[in-house]
Amino acid sequence: MSNTDILNNKLQLLGKLSASLVHEIRNPLFALKLNLDYLSTMRSQVSDDAAESIQSCSEATDRMMFLIQNFSDFSKKHNLETELCSINDVTQIAVNIMQSNACRINMYIETELEPNLPSIYFQKDKLLQVFLNLITNAIEAENTRNTIFVRSYMDDNDDSKFIYWEVEDNGIGIKDEHKEKIFEDFYTSKKQGTGLGLSVCKKLLNEFDADIDFKSTYGQGSKFFIKFNLNNKQI
Repeated sequence: MSNTDILNNKLQLLGKLSASLVHEIRNPLFALKLNLDYLSTMRSQVSDDAAESIQSCSEATDRMMFLIQNFSDFSKKHNLETELCSINDVTQIAVNIMQSNACRINMYIETELEPNLPSIYFQKDKLLQVFLNLITNAIEAENTRNTIFVRSYMDDNDDSKFIYWEVEDNGIGIKDEHKEKIFEDFYTSKKQGTGLGLSVCKKLLNEFDADIDFKSTYGQGSKFFIKFNLNNKQI
């Protein structure tokens, strides 16, 4: 059996399993999350150790829901209805969500966002998911320094208009032999990775006429960047 046949079999199996998996896990997980959120409101009434445990459980639950969403998005065809989104606003939401996770390992997310960027047509929740995926990867990249940079800026010339979004880490980087594979389905270099995070990001972005690419030097870090095409679009 060829590698292509093996991959196709995996995709078919994943498509059949994902719907039931998401349904069976998401509902009790959502109930767990609601109860943890309720316990978080009682932080002043419990010990510091208990409050920290509640916070850790809540973050772990968020991570599980995030992984389930990746599986779901990988296997289904998306509704391409869009709305006007501010890249900077969605970026700030993503950074606010991830900042506490970064601080727990003595890291900081620094933003350099060009003001007054034009809005783009996208699905806000999908754009947020992409940003969260990429920032999460940067945090987990075994950074040698304690800062991750998230940037947005406009490239506007006579022939074309693009908005660029990028996240840069000072982590271990990507080996040359892995670079051609990182956007492939199920490929991961992480011990506990699913191999779907970057694949889902690329799939979502391509559906909305956006591109993702990266630059990386092994031992020095990586920069992932997204290119949003504004040409011939009302903004």
